[in-house]
Amino acid sequence: MKKRYSHRGHSIECADDIYTSLVGGRTVSGSMLGVRQCIDWWCDTRIFRSPAEFERQSFNTTQSRASENYKGIQIMSDEKQPGLWYIFVRGQLLKGPLPKIKQYIDYHSLSR
Repeated sequence: MKKRYSHRGHSIECADDIYTSLVGGRTVSGSMLGVRQCIDWWCDTRIFRSPAEFERQSFNTTQSRASENYKGIQIMSDEKQPGLWYIFVRGQLLKGPLPKIKQYIDYHSLSR
């Protein structure tokens, strides 16, 4: 029995955990995420990319990002620059070491 799904006007069929669809006149197959990304890419740009190209991407988990709540303000660590943290203050980015950011929050009486 085949399961059928619809995504952005395209029909996706599933048989034995392999998803297939017709995108831009080509039949694509792969994981559900890969086929949906292929359809999204086609709908947005009209450029065909196979689902295998999307599956090669490595997605970072949200667990690697550390955050701290200080006086009601969310302070987040910078993944690309270890030891630096950042917050957004009135739409502007403030970045630096954690103690300096806490000192800035205390000095400027930022609270929500």
